[in-house]
Amino acid sequence: MNWDDVRVFLAVARAGSLSVGAKSAGVDRSTASRRVAALERAMGARLLLRGRDGVQLSPVGERLLRHAERMDDGATSLRRAARDEGAVRGLVRLATTESLAAFLVHEGLLDLRARHPELELELLGGNRPVDLARAEADLALRVTPVTDASLRVRRLIRLSFACFASKSYARRRGRPRDEHELSGHDVVVPGGELAQLPEARWLASRAGVRVALRTSSMTALIAAMGAGVGVAVLPEAWGAREDRAERLFEVSEIPARPLFLVSHPDVASRAAVRVVADAVAEIVRRPA
Repeated sequence: MNWDDVRVFLAVARAGSLSVGAKSAGVDRSTASRRVAALERAMGARLLLRGRDGVQLSPVGERLLRHAERMDDGATSLRRAARDEGAVRGLVRLATTESLAAFLVHEGLLDLRARHPELELELLGGNRPVDLARAEADLALRVTPVTDASLRVRRLIRLSFACFASKSYARRRGRPRDEHELSGHDVVVPGGELAQLPEARWLASRAGVRVALRTSSMTALIAAMGAGVGVAVLPEAWGAREDRAERLFEVSEIPARPLFLVSHPDVASRAAVRVVADAVAEIVRRPA
């Protein structure tokens, strides 16, 4: 049995398509077909059933898929173990939300390179959680709970929430002192995949408010708040660092959320990963 055959089979099975799986595995379609056929001969059974809508796993293929995934995890661990563990050098990939990525840059994360010139940082900003077990990133800064027991988790802080508005908006429209005084004010709220956040639901449901903007980009939301478009609910730690923002009042109805720094044990011992993780923790915990 050839590992490359297993790797290509896994890519095709995950994609549900021979051509898409071939591209993911870095081979052409005919090579992928030969690789899968070679694995089927080695196993003595059909693994993939081809149809008009692509490919699907046979019953034997279903059973083999779990083992192939474990082999893939082992290969990933092998590649990680081959990296230089002692020197602060090489690529460290940090996955977080778009707004947290911008926050870390603004607060000096890239200053690390002055002390460690061989360190390369990659910030993966987005709302979709990455799979650390499959080496999609080395570190992740998350506000969602982590359920994978194989991951290493550090709880950095708990995020409490408050209403903020730009100083220009407060001068022009007044400064509401509690939720009852929000009536008649314009608000900017998370939208799209972020619409179910407690702060989005709370602010949009206040009596008499007018929603001026909904956005799945927290960076755009903070920019709109700073430009005087309307009132926003932000974590205290972020809002206090916005030069154009003025804190209006605390929103105790929104539960405080932990902020987690997550890594995979296979990479957590790398010096470069430890340095980046410690810098992220220091920035997040730093008083505004």
